[in-house]
Amino acid sequence: MSERAFASRRPVARGLRTKIVVRFTTVAVVLSILLGTITYLTVRQVLMDDRKANAVQQVARDSRMLAALGVSSSSNPSAILVSLRPPTRSTPLLLSDGRWFAASLQVRPEDLPVDLVAMVEEGTPARQTVRLRGVPMLVVGVPIGSDSYFEVMSLADIDSTLLTLSRVLISAGLITTAVGAALAAWISARVLRPLREIAVVASQIADGALESRLDGSLDMDLAALTDAFNRMADSLQSRIAREARFASDVAHELRTPLTTLLTTLSVLEGRRDELSTQGQEALGLLATDVRRLERTAADLIEIAKLDAGVDTVELEPLPVSSVIGGVLSRLRRSDIPVDIDRTAARKLIRVDQRRLERVLANLIDNADTHGEGVHRLVVEGTGDVVRIAVEDHGPGVPEEESERIFERFARGSHQAAPPGGSGLGLALAFENTRVQGGRIWVEPVSGGGARFVVELEAEPG
Repeated sequence: MSERAFASRRPVARGLRTKIVVRFTTVAVVLSILLGTITYLTVRQVLMDDRKANAVQQVARDSRMLAALGVSSSSNPSAILVSLRPPTRSTPLLLSDGRWFAASLQVRPEDLPVDLVAMVEEGTPARQTVRLRGVPMLVVGVPIGSDSYFEVMSLADIDSTLLTLSRVLISAGLITTAVGAALAAWISARVLRPLREIAVVASQIADGALESRLDGSLDMDLAALTDAFNRMADSLQSRIAREARFASDVAHELRTPLTTLLTTLSVLEGRRDELSTQGQEALGLLATDVRRLERTAADLIEIAKLDAGVDTVELEPLPVSSVIGGVLSRLRRSDIPVDIDRTAARKLIRVDQRRLERVLANLIDNADTHGEGVHRLVVEGTGDVVRIAVEDHGPGVPEEESERIFERFARGSHQAAPPGGSGLGLALAFENTRVQGGRIWVEPVSGGGARFVVELEAEPG
């Protein structure tokens, strides 16, 4: 699996952790709201029921006392109301013969609910919760003979208690939600840690460390997955090793007959003039195919070494300008225009000079074969990298083929098999760039043509 495939899966892991945290936090919020609401309503109901029961008992006791004192026949009912001294904060009122009497002026008769007063006047005890001047009140009324007695009791203490309770419940809910979110983050981190380790090992294998394996004691619940993953990695490593050995063995076995063929070909070419016209044509075809076979065998040997990881890579910091000049000199391509910007000219690139020469040779050969010749070679310095671009005059590479052309034996849809070509040039350029820690890609050139870009790490400074 490529590094790009792993990179596309990392956001999925982060999204999974986010989902766990969000859902866990949502459950904590819902439970906090539910428990807080139930607690508040239960406490409120208990407090109100208790207060109402006490109020009814108090009013019944006071009404019996008023009846015993003969409040109906008294000349000063207000004095009798004051003498009651109720144990809770309440205001007594008496309606007698259409006249109102009160122990204080805190509550006026018109403050009482009209429906409640009418019900008591008809001889039915009643109670009702109202809000007077912003303060919750409980009004209880009972008939005393032909009179009606009322007591108005403040519920401010209960209201204050419920307000305090609501603040405590909200604070507790917020704390519970925060703790739930933190706990969810911790749990999700522990749950996903084995998956992250699996991703790390898989990435190492994708980068070429085929011997990487998962620890068998990673997680008891993931033992089956760990065993299956390690068996898959063993099978993959074994298969790659077999393929590399096969390609290497095939290429090696081809060397002896190829040497014989090349020697024979040299002898025949030395006596070309002695051959007939048809013989010379056949010799030309033979020479082309033999040299193509020789190059394919050499490329297969190099790819086999890259796959097996037996070929060493020696990176060293070298000046860009001298590296490019040396490469073109050894390739005998002084005819190619080179455009190096000032930033790149001052940089040192970390490369294996032999491999970089092979990369540029393959790109130049590809431009000559498929791109109607090299237009120019451009070297640019950007940040901590240097980009070497080979531009050609050809038809360009379609966007849908921009990655496939770097595969082995792949050619563009408009390309025919070139004489002497192995179909491995761009694949080798890709592999040799990768082992040097660089990247390679193709992009279009304005005005037509293709631009093959090799990006390599530069020394800082």
